[in-house]
Amino acid sequence: MANDNNHAKPFEWLSGGLFFGKKDGIDSVDSCKDASVLLKGIDENLSSILDESIDTEEQESKDDGEKKGPSPSAFLASRLARLRFLLYDERSQQDNRRPVVATATMRSLTGEKHRQLMPKLIENLQNLPFESRKHVAAIFNYLLVCGFEGVDRDGYVSIMNTFRDYVGVHFDRILTSIVQGHEVTVAGSSDIGLHCGAMYRSCFKHVDLYRRLVSSTENVEKYIFPFLDKFVHLPNFDVSSDAMESLRFVFIAGSDTQAGDDSAQGEFADLVASFLIRDYDAIWDARFNLRLMSDEANYMTKRIALQILSTVLLTRSNYAVMIKYVNSRRNLILVMKLLRDTSPHITLDAFHVFKVFVANPSKIPEVEKILRDNSEKLCAYLETLHKTKEDSDQQFRDEKALIIATIRGL
Repeated sequence: MANDNNHAKPFEWLSGGLFFGKKDGIDSVDSCKDASVLLKGIDENLSSILDESIDTEEQESKDDGEKKGPSPSAFLASRLARLRFLLYDERSQQDNRRPVVATATMRSLTGEKHRQLMPKLIENLQNLPFESRKHVAAIFNYLLVCGFEGVDRDGYVSIMNTFRDYVGVHFDRILTSIVQGHEVTVAGSSDIGLHCGAMYRSCFKHVDLYRRLVSSTENVEKYIFPFLDKFVHLPNFDVSSDAMESLRFVFIAGSDTQAGDDSAQGEFADLVASFLIRDYDAIWDARFNLRLMSDEANYMTKRIALQILSTVLLTRSNYAVMIKYVNSRRNLILVMKLLRDTSPHITLDAFHVFKVFVANPSKIPEVEKILRDNSEKLCAYLETLHKTKEDSDQQFRDEKALIIATIRGL
């Protein structure tokens, strides 16, 4: 493997923690170069772990006494680490034009013998050792995005698309496991939520899988609403922050697709706009307004919710959502309240939502009346809002001046 630390290579973010010494006598795994052999062993090891009927402590004591060697868990971790290493190492070879390892991996995973392996691994992340969980997520993510970046990406597009279709075949099973994985936040297992978040976002870099996600209100309720209802409110900061990042990803889908793929970005935009207006009441009224931007919401949740909302409202394809949101007296009052929050970051994010209400040329009478009746106080407050930012941000200064002038002209 090339060892040039001065030049970042594609997918280097997936390569961490790959290098392990030959411990526990697992020499054959460390030297194996056949992905199909590794996957066969992974499948067998996982089955052994899941079929284990003897109490863990009793089994460990028995194994130690009989000196049977490495456990199925140890072999599983070693084989997953080896497969992960081979996938990345193959990508780093400058003269390699054929993705032999990735092709063999894909052929085995989609073949008759091991087609249930990936769903089983994801379903049972909580039963796997810490390192194994990390490797499963890394392999899953790699296969889903390997054709999106890198100078050699053309050679990996077919592999990536085959794995995308494979995930599509097992969509409900895999997504249910990924969503449920966010709930495993007991001591020592919060990493599962983070791994599941990364896999969730990798899935929806693909427009075909994103279409499945938002195709029906039923799917939105199963695979998106748990983030809004539970995961962003979890006490574990890392998991709740990651859940907010997944929400941001879903609500502004298409910004992280393959470079130059305008058609995919257009499809994403249409799908986002369609589901956001179809499920408007359940998303914006029942969840964003009442929970994510309420007084009870914490600082991080409130701020990211405002950022998501402003991005949605300012996206041209979401015109129907924007018109419906800003033509609401209740929504305006909520945003005006956030505009006076004690946090300067939240007031700035609230301003970017508030300006859409003011700039709307077709205000309903109730909205216009609130702005007109409070125009003097609003303008006085806006004059002092983030004065220091005006010095360094021409766009903000111009926008604020326009909003003040518009309110005064009502």
